[in-house]
Amino acid sequence: MTLIRTTAVISLALLLFGCNEPGYPDNVKVKRINTDSLQALLVVPNHIDEVSQTPLTTAIVLGGSEGGLAGASATAVALAENGIAALAVGYFGVEGLPATLKQVPVEVVDAAVAYIDASPALTRNHCKQVALIGSSRGAELALLAASYNQDYGPVVALSPSSHTWGALGDSDSAAWTYQGEPVPFVPRHSNPDYTVTEFAGRNYFIQDLNHPDANKARIDAANIRGQVLLLAGTDDKLWPSAIMAETLRNSIASQGVKHRVNKQLYEGAGHVISPGLPDNLTQTDIQKGQTILLGGTPTANQLAQTEALKTIVATLKSPICYSSSAGFNPQKLARLKAFLKTTNTSSLVLMRGGEVVFQYGDIHHRHTIHSIRKPMLNALYGIYVDKGIIDLDITLGELGISDLTALSDVEKSATVRQLLQSRSGIYLPSAATNQAMLDMLPERGQFKPGEKYAYNNWDFNVAGAIFEKLAGESLYTVFYREIAKPLGMQQFKGDYVQATADTEFSALQADGFYQLEADKSEFPAYHFRMSAYDMALFGQLYENYGMWNGHKILSREWIEASTMSYSVTNRFMDFGYGMLWNVINANDNRPDKAFFHTGVGIHMLGVYPASDLVFVHRVQTEQAYTFNQQDLYKIIGRTFDALESHQPE
Repeated sequence: MTLIRTTAVISLALLLFGCNEPGYPDNVKVKRINTDSLQALLVVPNHIDEVSQTPLTTAIVLGGSEGGLAGASATAVALAENGIAALAVGYFGVEGLPATLKQVPVEVVDAAVAYIDASPALTRNHCKQVALIGSSRGAELALLAASYNQDYGPVVALSPSSHTWGALGDSDSAAWTYQGEPVPFVPRHSNPDYTVTEFAGRNYFIQDLNHPDANKARIDAANIRGQVLLLAGTDDKLWPSAIMAETLRNSIASQGVKHRVNKQLYEGAGHVISPGLPDNLTQTDIQKGQTILLGGTPTANQLAQTEALKTIVATLKSPICYSSSAGFNPQKLARLKAFLKTTNTSSLVLMRGGEVVFQYGDIHHRHTIHSIRKPMLNALYGIYVDKGIIDLDITLGELGISDLTALSDVEKSATVRQLLQSRSGIYLPSAATNQAMLDMLPERGQFKPGEKYAYNNWDFNVAGAIFEKLAGESLYTVFYREIAKPLGMQQFKGDYVQATADTEFSALQADGFYQLEADKSEFPAYHFRMSAYDMALFGQLYENYGMWNGHKILSREWIEASTMSYSVTNRFMDFGYGMLWNVINANDNRPDKAFFHTGVGIHMLGVYPASDLVFVHRVQTEQAYTFNQQDLYKIIGRTFDALESHQPE
């Protein structure tokens, strides 16, 4: 173990196990952090142990107008109980911090990021950002901090504000400062009557929001780079969080990045919807005989907290990385989205630099990718060829490959390389082969190995079997370890099952399945079930020519060799076939090549290096569906039309 690794493990043990803070549930570990710049509690799942060598992806949690650690730590505990490490951060009202919410530096949140970055036991998420969760005034701070600093994402705002407000108890002073200067805030033009027995602030806040002076205090939410999750109760009586959530959503949507924001309203819930807080906080006493109304009912608040926790956990565990400079025309992307709604497309992802610049549909839903399984196998071969475990020029005879129909001596001379190129010259029945594919195959023995390209599932299925024979384990297991896990795929975990031609694919829950048709061949087809987002990450690996976060997963030489055209597949379009990839050849009209693969003609993974673009299109084909193949070509055309025009129309 290296010194760095040893230090990380020791630091993790000291940080998490030196002493647990009292008064917290046994299923979490809590550590108090007290530095000159940070007052916080680190809360982690109890299953983390001393020998763990993997840094913990850590979210920052900000409480409400109490400013301290109580509310933030309650939410942090709820997150830790669901497997998420959380740093509950105080921003006032704690020793070492401002006493009240008055001129509090926004940079207090940046200090938490600096702490995470400096700790070998903690880390950012795979988007190289830190999730930031805030409630009420803490949501105000979270949104404000993320608008200034692109280190934050996803940003979760519970009972949020669309504007910055004045100091607590002094509405004529700024609550926040940034770089030493007061942050503009909404002036009080309303005249709240604080003498009433039951005070509801909602209508007073609405009056002030509607005054022209409020515009200067809008939070620039459109400048937030990461995902934004806006959660509010419809019966919030403290302030109009549902209205302000809609204002925030519209602000983000106005910049053509509506897909980054998710707004959820909880019917009948009040102001206190943060997970972990008491659900019976429908009002709070400020002095004898006088209360502030918070709204909601215990039942509605509890339901909101439960649903909010599920949404937050899912968002934090599967964050989507977004680009800050997409280079797409937002009006044309809007028209692309409108067209997609007419096509029965289930999902679409456009990715640049590992970041999503456009999405449509549920991009995390897994379903069968059909023939796009072939590029997945290409990656596995690339890794094992580079390791020296697989020789592409070994013959089927040398490997002892045969089938239900015995191979001839000529067929046995075919190499693994020729299987990957679909030029084996072997035309035998195979699993997952429809009649149309069979009809396109030449007569058996008509061509020798290497003489003729014929898209042939026998080649692909046997290539999968040979990989497993030489690797000594399931290709799904290897794919998860060597590809999915390093890339940070969100849904693919390497689970697989056996299936037959009669299996109802929509009932499967695994990431992969072997389809054996024993009357045709000894070799099953290997199918992948994958989400659009995970497929886009895979495409980005090829866009990066095999590099990921500074580490080589595939060699550039392998990708170049795989995406070289060995066969002509479409003379008019100048398309060819490489090794398990279709190739769009460079020519006088397009100086750079691209490569892609389709599934049943309507799923598509496209990699366009010259445009810095990965394109993934999906249709839910595990159930009855209708999709016009011509619409896929239109979608591709509209995508590149939006890419070519960077200026507003």
